[in-house]
Amino acid sequence: MAEAKGKVASPEHSLTRMFYEEAMTPFLVLSLIMGTAGCAAVILVWRISAFGYVGLVGVSSAAMWMPYLMALIYFNTDKGTMFTGLYKKLAYAPLPAEIPPWVKRAMVAHNNSLENFMLFATSVIFACLMMKVPEKEVRAAAAFYFVCRTYYYIFTVAPAIFMLKTAFWCMGWGACTFIFVKGLLECKSVYDL
Repeated sequence: MAEAKGKVASPEHSLTRMFYEEAMTPFLVLSLIMGTAGCAAVILVWRISAFGYVGLVGVSSAAMWMPYLMALIYFNTDKGTMFTGLYKKLAYAPLPAEIPPWVKRAMVAHNNSLENFMLFATSVIFACLMMKVPEKEVRAAAAFYFVCRTYYYIFTVAPAIFMLKTAFWCMGWGACTFIFVKGLLECKSVYDL
């Protein structure tokens, strides 16, 4: 196949190859087991309210910086010396070390979780506190959102697996939208024209 003059061929894209080149199968398997067990424990044993899910998602989102920060420090520590990576990070020095692709994906997952937390927390507060929707009517959607965000994080940090990250993001968005709509259905006219 002849290339047009001046055009550069794009590299072959293979989700399978990317996944195996990074050797992330143990991470994915362990994360899926732990994530599923954690979700099951929260939903079936702890049985918290929709407000509890807001707190749980908030704490989870707030802690997502730890894995990638530790990786940045580790990979930027000079061989034969201790704490140089930590010093570089604390001194805002350049961090020139090559980092694995999962570190960048963990940063993306953290940023997305912080953005989405605002949407989720606002939906629960709006529906339950402002519009007086009974909490039990949005509890299942809040639990579903928590499950979706758990799997979203796992499938974002792991190399791309066709559509799973996007699917869990969309389902979480749908749960927030459902909660907002429950609140909107309780809105009443407050002024005359």
